[in-house]
Amino acid sequence: MEKLLDVKNLSISFETKKGIAHAVRNVSFEVYEGETLGVVGESGCGKSITNLAIMGLLPENAIVKADRLNFKGTELLNLNEKSWQEIRGEKIGMIFQDPMSSLNPCYTVEYQIDEVLKIHKPELNKEQRKEKVLSLLKDVGIPAPNERLKSYPHELSGGMSQRVMIAMAIACDPKLLIADEPTTALDVTVQGQILDLLSKLQKTKAMAVIFVSHDLSVVRDITDKIQVMYAGEVIESGSTEEVINEPRHPYTKGLLDSIPNFHKKNTELYSIPGIVPDLLNRPNGCQFAKRCFNRSDDCEEALPNIEQRDNRSLRCLHPVVTEGIKE
Repeated sequence: MEKLLDVKNLSISFETKKGIAHAVRNVSFEVYEGETLGVVGESGCGKSITNLAIMGLLPENAIVKADRLNFKGTELLNLNEKSWQEIRGEKIGMIFQDPMSSLNPCYTVEYQIDEVLKIHKPELNKEQRKEKVLSLLKDVGIPAPNERLKSYPHELSGGMSQRVMIAMAIACDPKLLIADEPTTALDVTVQGQILDLLSKLQKTKAMAVIFVSHDLSVVRDITDKIQVMYAGEVIESGSTEEVINEPRHPYTKGLLDSIPNFHKKNTELYSIPGIVPDLLNRPNGCQFAKRCFNRSDDCEEALPNIEQRDNRSLRCLHPVVTEGIKE
């Protein structure tokens, strides 16, 4: 398989009135053609910021550094806006968290999808673009697509709005699709429909997908690999099956234990104690140490290195073997 995205030691900081906030530190990963990478972690762990860096959409106060930030041989760091526009939307598509606020309320569904085609497919005439828009609406499962062409976002349900966003994101057949928590604002039934749709599109169009979520239960069925992030760092990664079935980092285990299980009655739902560290004043050692059930004094002395073990990467001095027992 061809390597599409190669990220090596990506760090992202923000200049604020209170000082420099180190939001993402030394994040490395690869995405290959046709595979799906799940990126999980609680809110504020750097998932969305990492993907906005890949899309070149970070604000002006962002400081981005990396040894490599490469997409299909193109180094993304220091691209000018014209070069970004040639990649963004055409080669890399993105679905944002909240479709109701991502779509422009002033324009119809047809206008907003057509705008993508105008920019990236100038060889198409007006009629060809309209046929393409209709085809895209059918691809994403919108009923009566001819009637929906003239609809405005406020006339659509949350699920329909998200399907329109997906249609926009895949309009130019991108090689990589970034789905940033695309089901967060949807109810459970619609959530399942959107997940099924993304899985189907990924296979039929042979796209690679980066699927971002705070919920491991959402990504377990649709991803090949999982990358767990905490406080802007990758703390565990590997195949989805191995990470889900045998979590090695205490934080990963905590996320899995926090998933409601309706088969276990009369048991209190687990929650990870404490809060994420202040990004303006990070602790010296492991960023998860103060919340960890498996910690010892050495965890707070120095930041653990990422170690590679049998196709698993792990940033932890005392990995989980069984509950409450240290390695």
